[in-house]
Amino acid sequence: MDLTRQPPRRPSNLSLAGIVGAARMTDKARAHNNGTMGEYLYGDDSGLDAKVLGLLGISAADFAKAADDHDDEALQAWVLENSSVTQTDIDEFNERELSLEPPNEEYRQRLRDRLAKYAPGRTDITTVLQSVELDDWGEFWQVDLTGGPPRSPHDKDVAGCHGVARMADKARAAQSGKIGEYKYGEDSGQDRRILEFLGVSEADFQEAAVNNPNDVEIGDWVREQSGKGADEIAEFNERMANWGPEDESSRAYFEQRRQEIDPTRTDIKTWADLQDVDDKLSFE
Repeated sequence: MDLTRQPPRRPSNLSLAGIVGAARMTDKARAHNNGTMGEYLYGDDSGLDAKVLGLLGISAADFAKAADDHDDEALQAWVLENSSVTQTDIDEFNERELSLEPPNEEYRQRLRDRLAKYAPGRTDITTVLQSVELDDWGEFWQVDLTGGPPRSPHDKDVAGCHGVARMADKARAAQSGKIGEYKYGEDSGQDRRILEFLGVSEADFQEAAVNNPNDVEIGDWVREQSGKGADEIAEFNERMANWGPEDESSRAYFEQRRQEIDPTRTDIKTWADLQDVDDKLSFE
């Protein structure tokens, strides 16, 4: 996971072994392994990670290796097999960490600064973990497509579904007023097809994309809302990857765009490939 482009999962995300901070630490471990940590800290250098590792009795190095070797489901099994933690231990740990308020003036000032910057007027954000989540959100939800393209339509990092990561980038850019020449939602033929397949509205998707700048968390929302299974998604992915002009009007427009972008690229036959080339040449 690239934590220069998105935050790790929320510390309150309990999707890995039901433990506060474990899913977040997983994202950071994978970024640590890949050299894409950005400004985040992993393991003993992170206060929350150190607490989770202490609860589990697992070293940062062993956890990082396991995070590389396993997907989330297998990693959860590995964690529970390699620790002696009980459900009572987990419940007590979670209650303590979720209710922890800033313990000193340094942390209180950090919370005040984040509230002033990202959520002025909010009075419901009072704990350390809420402060962390606010900072993650504030740093990453805005996307600027005036200086670089959205992700490729072939990208399946969100819910394993063709084009959803790209649509999320455009949704966030539209909300932040930095969408440039791109189009989002019903104004985009590709987005319309994706939204119809998922069974969600452009407004609901945009709200979810803005509220969830982490790919795993927005992916969980997409799967929950759409109810689509792996076979349906695989079929949709193949259809979208091979989607090209379907009638005389769209063929004429496709050829016009190809000529404008790169008349030598006669190999381009699909909308997704045309977008990739357009993105690359537009921002070189």
